Amino acid sequence: MPQVHQHSAGLILYYDNMNYINLRKYYSETLGQSALSVIHLENGVRTEFLNTRIPVEDRPVYLRLYVQGRQSWFEWSYDGEKYEKIGCIFDTTRFSDEYCKYGEFTGTMAGITCADRVKHAHYADFDFLEYVEEQGG
Repeated sequence: MPQVHQHSAGLILYYDNMNYINLRKYYSETLGQSALSVIHLENGVRTEFLNTRIPVEDRPVYLRLYVQGRQSWFEWSYDGEKYEKIGCIFDTTRFSDEYCKYGEFTGTMAGITCADRVKHAHYADFDFLEYVEEQGG
């Protein structure tokens, strides 16, 4: 459970340290409670989509990332059954050597994140990470 705004954990689509999209659960000082929001770092320019920020209860949440061709987006749920989209649809083609300005090639990855920018001691519990590749037909 995040306790201050510098605590966050979530799901990320990561190309390099200047290009990623992160759905995170964090403590919002503005809302006075935990929230979900999407942060996009594109060639070093950070955008937090506050207009799609969602206040959430301090209980476990399910996070989901879809990458479908040239598009990617996030969804979330309390029960793992009924999901709601959060944020916008992103252009997945921008996660490439040709688009990224700083040349810190890592390859595009999906994963989980946890950050404590205060004491570097807070942690997040994840029950599972599942990767499913669906074949179109």
